[in-house]
Amino acid sequence: MPTTLTGFALVIVMLLPGFSFIVARERAGTDRRPTPFRESSAVVFASVVAELVTLVMFALIRGLWPGATPDVGRVVREQHNYVSTHYAELGWWAGALLIVACLIAATGGVILGRRPHASAMSAWWVMFDRWFPGENPIVGCILEDGSYIEGRQASYNVGSDDLPDRDLILVEPIKYRAPGGTEARLYPASGVCISARRIMSMFVTYPTITPSEAGAAAQGADPALASASAHLGGQGDPLASSGTAMPGGDPA
Repeated sequence: MPTTLTGFALVIVMLLPGFSFIVARERAGTDRRPTPFRESSAVVFASVVAELVTLVMFALIRGLWPGATPDVGRVVREQHNYVSTHYAELGWWAGALLIVACLIAATGGVILGRRPHASAMSAWWVMFDRWFPGENPIVGCILEDGSYIEGRQASYNVGSDDLPDRDLILVEPIKYRAPGGTEARLYPASGVCISARRIMSMFVTYPTITPSEAGAAAQGADPALASASAHLGGQGDPLASSGTAMPGGDPA
């Protein structure tokens, strides 16, 4: 640990790009809870990579326009004498390079945060985002008391852990079947919030897409997802095509 104020400030400045990477990744993606060691390693690694890229860019600028950049050789040879004379120029360049490093790290965080690996995410994220990103599927939930609620998915907790303390928000058209009932009927509500703790089973119906759209969506996906996209694109909802009733009693 640094023992002086200068050393502490230097550590903060060196790790600031890594902090920018973590914040950007969380904002662009989902809430993940890695171990403290992995989180610290990600901060240090992102900072080192971003600062190395920034230094390479500075070296290229120095080679092309030496008169517009500080003389690094004189900084090393003369140290305090050069710094005391050119402190304003050095300060501006140091601040600019730090901002560039933070922007590079944040850009990397946004790119990596948008498409995390499915193995590190929750089942909700896989169903609602990985398979059909940007869509709002119809979701039906059987609750622990035997009741059934169906609606269009509007919002859900994007945390990576399958925890019971999270919520799913569905919006109209809302269908509800009371415990012991045989048919789900339209319920006069614009939205409903369901606790994951009460959900026993979840049924998801994705929007029907054309074969060409299914092929485009399947590009770059794993073979299982590509097969599922082609099946839905060619046949639509298998429950609807066969006339099979959903758990609420209505045909899907």
